[in-house]
This record gives sequence, C-alpha cells and structure tokens, in this order.
Amino acid sequence: MKHSGSLVLLLAAPLTGLAQTAIFTDNFGNGSTFNGVSTPGGTPAASSSSYDFASSKTGAESIAAGHLSFGLSAATTSGFVEAQAIFTSTPVTLATVGDYINFTYTFTDTANLLAGGTSAALYTGLYNSGGNTPVAGTAGTSGNAVTLNTTGGSALATGNAASWQGYVARITGNGGTAAAYVRPGQSGAGTTSANQELIGNNFGSGAYNNPSGVTLGTAASTVALTAGSQYTVSEILTLSGTGQISLSDTLYSGVGTGGAVLSTLLSSSSAAGTNFVNSFDGLAIGIRNTGTSLNPQIDVNQITITAAVQPAPEPSTLALVGLGSLGCLWFGRQVRRPA
Repeated sequence: MKHSGSLVLLLAAPLTGLAQTAIFTDNFGNGSTFNGVSTPGGTPAASSSSYDFASSKTGAESIAAGHLSFGLSAATTSGFVEAQAIFTSTPVTLATVGDYINFTYTFTDTANLLAGGTSAALYTGLYNSGGNTPVAGTAGTSGNAVTLNTTGGSALATGNAASWQGYVARITGNGGTAAAYVRPGQSGAGTTSANQELIGNNFGSGAYNNPSGVTLGTAASTVALTAGSQYTVSEILTLSGTGQISLSDTLYSGVGTGGAVLSTLLSSSSAAGTNFVNSFDGLAIGIRNTGTSLNPQIDVNQITITAAVQPAPEPSTLALVGLGSLGCLWFGRQVRRPA
C-alpha cells in the first residue's frame, strides 16, 4: 500500500506549478548589432540579436555594452523612433490558461523622455513575426533608420514587419492617457512604408493604420521622468481564458521591479480571429515626442524576456497517468474489501 501511494504522488508532482524560464537576456555586450550589421534581423542567440530601427524623422542610434541608445537627432514637435528585433528562433506559445510571457527592460532617460506633452510616450510591444525579419537600416550606421511615411506606392508596404501581430502598451507624459492596444498585421491594401511601423496606433504620419488597432484599455497617466535617472518597464501577457490575453504594463523607478511604481495599466483582450495572438518572438521599444519642440533620447541598458508555460504532456506521460489512475482504483477496492 505504501508503494501505491508513492506512485500516485510521483505521477502528480510534475503536473503542479509553472517554472519561469529565461528566454532572452541582452545587455548588448555579447555580439548584438544594429541596423543590419551581420544578418538583418537574423537568428538571435540567447543573449544577442540584431536591432533594426524605424522612425518618422531622422534618428540617432548606437550600441555598446550596457547601452542600446536611440532617439530623434533634432528637436521636433512631432516625431517617433523605435527599435525592432526578433528575440527567439522558437516562438513562445501561451497554450494553457495561466501561461505568460514577461518583457522587462531597464533604461536611462538620456534627455526629454515624456517631456514633450501629454501625447509624448514610451512604447513596449510583443509580437508574432510570422518568420519575417524587420527592414534593416544602412548597416551599422547611426541615423539610417528606415523612414516611415505616408507616401503611396512604397516598396516597403508589404513584407518584413508589415505582417507582425501583437500587443502594445504606452506610457505617456504627465496628464496624458496610458493605453494598451492590438497591433494587427497590415493589410495588402496599404501602400506606404508606415506598414512597417509597430508601435503607433494611427496617431499620425508614419503610424500604422491599415487597419488601426483595437484599444484594450486606458488609464490616466501622471508620469514625469528625470533626465539621467534609470527606470524599469515590465510588460506581462497572460493567457487568461480561451481566446483571451490579459496585459499588464508597469513602470518602476530604478533598476528592477523592486522600486516605486510610477505607472501601471491592466487590460484584457477577448478579440477572436486575426486579432488574437498567443505566440511571440518579436519585440519593439519606441519613443514619441509631440507638442513642445524636443529631441527625446533613451538608453536601454538591459532587456530580459522570461516565460512560464505549462508543457504539453507527452504520450508516455499520459500513459503513466492512466496507469496511475488504474492503480488508484485498484488500491481503493483493496481498502474497501472486507476482511
């Protein structure tokens, strides 16, 4: 009888709890590149990738250990720039309710982040690339991000990141509105390079709008950052039900998630069909300025992506569980049998 009870416990143990696994960790000192160096958007390693930039106006980009720096190269009242990358060659799939993926990064406010008005913003996104890499800028050259615009007939209207699907969260300046929304794949009806853009939900020239994304949730924002200070963003996507993704996006003061919470947003999506995404291999970080003439600059110091996913039981495991159930049934009958 003692042996039968041990068998039941042994079979049950692997089916309890979720282990968090590191998918991607990058401090940009292990071979990461930018703007098409090596293979554009190529196969990433566990601690490196290629970061390709897109912007509505001329940007400035550089990379070194502990620093993925980018921004707008000149002051403007309206403009944005974003880094796009594939972080794994094996997409993370959220298949069981409770599975989640967590995108965390620490950054330094180099200058003017969220300072340009209530629509100035910091964007964080996770996507399914469908195996399509971003468009590369001029290899390794600062200021050569792909230009996103509304010019009809662009050769960049299709392919690359145009078909990426996922979810985006934005944190805005003091008095603005934080929001989360869907980034749908861009329709073949689109004819502009704006289809390569991943963060901007129909907010102006150069932003994706074919189709625009469905807003999942909003919250008032009272964030004011300090130049030279470090902050951490943690975005979590959780499979919370059949066809439903819940998103949380939190901004912390300092390095890591132990500092003061400066902004938080919770939302969920139960959108079906083409708007539902539960498999992820791509990321984007972006900044926008609007209103006051400024040139915001961000320095991303480290990126970490982890996931907790319940593994699908293998046929041999299912067979063992079935045998364990039969053992339990036999054991119960032995206990109930009269002497």
